[in-house]
Amino acid sequence: MSCSFDLPQDLFVEVLVRLSIQDVVKCTAVCKSWNSNIKNPTFISAHLSLKKTISFYSCLLLFRLCTTQAKPGSTSPECVEHYSLRFDNEKVDEYKKLHFPANEFQSTGRCFRVAGSYNGLVCLVDDQMGPYRDNFILWNPSIRKAVRTARPTVTFFSHGPFEAFVGFGFDSETSDYRLLRFVQLILDDYKICIEVEVYSLNLNRWKSITDIAPNYCVSIPMRKTYGHSFVNGAIHLLAYDRKGNQGRIVVLAFDVSREVFSEMALPDFLSNDYKRLVDSEILIYGQSSIAVLTDDYHKMYLWVMKEYGVSSSWTKVLVGAGERVPRVLFFRKEEEVFLITDLGGRIASFDIKSQHFKNVVFDSLNLSSIDSILTGKMYPVVDSFAESLVLLDKGTPFCYVIDESGGTEAPLPLMEVLCG
Repeated sequence: MSCSFDLPQDLFVEVLVRLSIQDVVKCTAVCKSWNSNIKNPTFISAHLSLKKTISFYSCLLLFRLCTTQAKPGSTSPECVEHYSLRFDNEKVDEYKKLHFPANEFQSTGRCFRVAGSYNGLVCLVDDQMGPYRDNFILWNPSIRKAVRTARPTVTFFSHGPFEAFVGFGFDSETSDYRLLRFVQLILDDYKICIEVEVYSLNLNRWKSITDIAPNYCVSIPMRKTYGHSFVNGAIHLLAYDRKGNQGRIVVLAFDVSREVFSEMALPDFLSNDYKRLVDSEILIYGQSSIAVLTDDYHKMYLWVMKEYGVSSSWTKVLVGAGERVPRVLFFRKEEEVFLITDLGGRIASFDIKSQHFKNVVFDSLNLSSIDSILTGKMYPVVDSFAESLVLLDKGTPFCYVIDESGGTEAPLPLMEVLCG
């Protein structure tokens, strides 16, 4: 089909950016030239940039909540993952529910781990059943498309037992989405050998960068609930420098564009005790810095780096003076966080200055128990989110129509669902 009219490129973007993501996808069926223009990476990037300037779309939060249900033929309940987009307002009102294609993604554990989200992509990691599974998925729920990465070079079958940190980020210089995988091989004598590799979505390929990586032990949280640690163009992780008699814990920052590591010092309270490596994790603080959460005798402490890269700007904030807080999820604002309380695993908003808790209600969902949250089986996720067309030019569509009578979901072609 040929178009009877064409729009100048700048006007084309200006018009389509004001449409919903679903309507933009429908426009790919107008004619071949529109299909080609909309799926062009330049348009996808321009569309995302303009979307971020519209306040309606720049204040969205991604929520992942988990519930359990009976599994046919099994005495053990199964985990059900519920994803939604919510407004970052007083009541955290729901914007839309997101369909999660669990049958197609096929987690071998209770549920996926979320390694972060950026520009509308959610990075899902499936390795909770040990090193036999290396399943990494980049998923855009707004357009219902996903890609499964190529298999990494370091696996159980190639290298034996290991633990791994996985981080997710974006290379703004090449418009490429990257995964960092910091692998600790466990040798027969219980010594640790490091292998580090990076994945490129543009190339769909992993490559080793072990030769430029520091030979440190990295933090693999026992709960396996680490999330978004990408800010200022770098993926951040906690690591233990084994050199010298004392050793020290530092923040490693991996610049995804330049592919170089740098490090930042922690406060003495954190850096001088190796055991804190297991009980600590990194969060994003505001738009351009980091925070470290640590568990100290059943009290949670937040250390925020007020000025990114300046070690003297670390400031300690005590959280959980009134009730036990098993996990801080997300800095909603610089002085407000979403966290989990120990009262049934409820999510609350906590004002750091006033030390005031306020429960967040989620449409009567029966959330997973606090035991499951503490063991990292079914932890909630909160992250900032921007709807986008990323993956529209690649990836596999996962589009389904729900049978309201209670039957199974029936797959339909992408265009039939979005344009029918």
